[in-house]
Amino acid sequence: MARSDLALRRVHRAYERAHIAAAARGIAIAAGLAVLAVGLHRTSHATWLVAASLAASLAALGWRGGAWRRGAVAGVIAGLPPLVAPSVVYALSHGGHCATCEMGATWSCMLTCFGTGSLVGIFVGYRAIVDVAPRQFAVAAIAAAALTGLLSCGTTGLGGAIGVVFGLVAGGVTGWVVAGRAAHV
Repeated sequence: MARSDLALRRVHRAYERAHIAAAARGIAIAAGLAVLAVGLHRTSHATWLVAASLAASLAALGWRGGAWRRGAVAGVIAGLPPLVAPSVVYALSHGGHCATCEMGATWSCMLTCFGTGSLVGIFVGYRAIVDVAPRQFAVAAIAAAALTGLLSCGTTGLGGAIGVVFGLVAGGVTGWVVAGRAAHV
């Protein structure tokens, strides 16, 4: 009996260590994304609030595991285009760096936030439908993608934030519907 109790405790500790390590990886990824966002865009108090929310979300979703963790990873990957694309568009259209942009969002930055958010939202929704737990995957992916995209689009003001969130949700629903119809045909 003592050997089985010891083995059970070891297995339980290994299980908990794996979940804690996944949560720590989520925090490290969020820190890396925050550093990238600071390098690409101007920072505000909203940037740090979003970065802290992203770190907490990725830690919780990573610790939870399963479809939540898979969705969070997919969401971070899907949130990279809205994070990077506005600075590329701004640099190409204005010949400068986003860190020097004015206090309000430019029209091209808002459209880029909405467009990239919509495109990656379609892929997130489509990927969610083929997952074992599509709802958990979709919720985690859209939350992680929105927070990752908000690291940049949130700094351009309310227009950019609305663009990335609405784009992700609209695209995610569209991808989910398209994938659902394809699965029933």
